[in-house]
Amino acid sequence: MTTLPDPTTPPDRTGDPSRGRGAEPLLARLALNDGERDNRIGPSEDVSPVRTAGAYFAALLAPFERFLLPAGAGAPAPLLLEEAEGPGYVRQRWQLELYAGMPLGVYVLRPSGPGAAARGEQDTDADAARVLGSGVPSARPTVLAIHGHGYGSRQLVGLKADGTVDTDRTDGHAHFGETLARLGANVVVPDILGFGPRRSAADLEPAENSACASLTSHLSALGLSLAGARAAELIGVLDSLPALGLDASARLGVAGHSGGSLLAVVTALANRRISAVALSGYVNTFAQSILAMRHCPCNYLPGLLRVGEMPDLLAALAPRHLLVEGGTADPIFPIAGFRTAVVQLREAYAAAGAAGSFLAVEHDGDHRVDGGTIHPALVATLTRGSVGCT
Repeated sequence: MTTLPDPTTPPDRTGDPSRGRGAEPLLARLALNDGERDNRIGPSEDVSPVRTAGAYFAALLAPFERFLLPAGAGAPAPLLLEEAEGPGYVRQRWQLELYAGMPLGVYVLRPSGPGAAARGEQDTDADAARVLGSGVPSARPTVLAIHGHGYGSRQLVGLKADGTVDTDRTDGHAHFGETLARLGANVVVPDILGFGPRRSAADLEPAENSACASLTSHLSALGLSLAGARAAELIGVLDSLPALGLDASARLGVAGHSGGSLLAVVTALANRRISAVALSGYVNTFAQSILAMRHCPCNYLPGLLRVGEMPDLLAALAPRHLLVEGGTADPIFPIAGFRTAVVQLREAYAAAGAAGSFLAVEHDGDHRVDGGTIHPALVATLTRGSVGCT
């Protein structure tokens, strides 16, 4: 592993730039701004139903976007913290700062082509086009990979919480960022606010694996949502792709698991740059999942049911590619709800003339990532622009 010079804000002993850095700087700015009646960040006085899913999610993000540091202007330059060889890819660890005072760690996995590791370099996008069989040279696709509850971005890149290699590989995320990289995509894996290291000291309690309850309480008191804060920052990550050495013109996809799938949906519906979405451990109906049993508070968004049930929201992604999987033994997103949603989504995609852009599969597992079908399909559609439907 090659360790690069220390950044201005050094990471802790685990090499994580965001450990112990919670959302207090953002909460303080939000609280101060809430008193400015002519410049409110809370909900509009107009409480009429939001007409479209895209407009609803854009409204969730809007209060937070003003607090993002402008990419390439006001934001500190990204810092490359370390670089290491992985199985079939080069793994880089970057530090970004998008909300002031709240640095976050981001992994970038860059596939290594045939012989690239031996040459000490990565293959080019033209090489990638030939390797992936796209037929014409094109930019290697980029996938934003979003984790759910747990210890953060390392759950997706083959590492344990302390940064050592995960040899057991029993985590439910299945390190799917590695899978996507070996399939040929550049993969961007940010640490999500409130999970893993991105919690303040007060939230780093052994009994809790997230700061979701605390953050949701503070934000809901302001009429805001944690999903909005997280997704706004994720779009800031997408705006930072060129600074991370990635081609801004490359086709862009997003993949998530569980709470990461929720954020994948929010981010995609609020941002048209994303052309394909892969979801694990989430697709269902609200009535049969988050409204039928106890779930983390981060799943509950203000006014969500005024827009529609989950299949209605997901259908708003059409004609963009939507690839979903569900486990037959998933206890918190039950298979019955998954099947109900799939029937409705097939009908909606067919009505939109995009039946071939929807793919749904089941696996014999619980609340975990399988990825055996949807992840190859995601990279294939981003590379070649087509995917089948089952």
